[in-house]
Amino acid sequence: MPFVWSLGSILGPLIGGSLADPCKNYPGIFAQRTLFEAYPFLLPNIVCAMILVVGILIGIFFLEETHQEKRYRRDIGLEAGRKILSLFDRQQGLGPYDKLQDANFEENRLLVEDDAPPGYRTIEGSPRYPSSRSLSPAAPPYTRTVLAARSQKRGVPPSVQTAFTRSVVVHIIGYGILA
Repeated sequence: MPFVWSLGSILGPLIGGSLADPCKNYPGIFAQRTLFEAYPFLLPNIVCAMILVVGILIGIFFLEETHQEKRYRRDIGLEAGRKILSLFDRQQGLGPYDKLQDANFEENRLLVEDDAPPGYRTIEGSPRYPSSRSLSPAAPPYTRTVLAARSQKRGVPPSVQTAFTRSVVVHIIGYGILA
C-alpha cells in the first residue's frame, strides 16, 4: 500500500498537470470554444475516472475472494472475467504450435507438482489452488503449534484492543492526515 500511495502521489499530479487546460496546451487536438475550454480541468478528471473504473472492473472480473468463509461461494464476476479471457484465448487451431504448448504445459505441471520445503508449506489454500497436504509428523513443531492455536481461536472474534494495536492506530492517523 505505501508503494502504491507514493506512486500515485508522483503520477497523479504529473498526469493532472499535463492534461489540465488542453485547449491552451494542445491546440491542435482540442479546439477553442468547446467544453474543454469552458472546463479546463475536465480532461484530467475524465482520465482519473476512467482509471478508477478500469481498476474496479479488474477487481470485479479477475480478483478471487480471500475471505475464509466466502471464498468458496459462486463468484459471478470471476466467471464473467473467465468468459472475457476465453474470447481472447488463441489455443484453438494453432497447428504446429500445439505440440509446443503441450510441452510447455507438461513442463509447468512438473514444476508445480514439486514439493516445497516443509517449513514453507501453506496451511491455507485459495479457491483455485488447494492448500498443501496435511502436515506430516516430520513437520516443524512451530507449524503444528500455529495450526493448533488457529483452530482454537476460529470462533472467537478479536477484541477492539487486540485489533487496534499501537501500530494500526498510527497508520490510521497517518493515512487520515495524508487524505
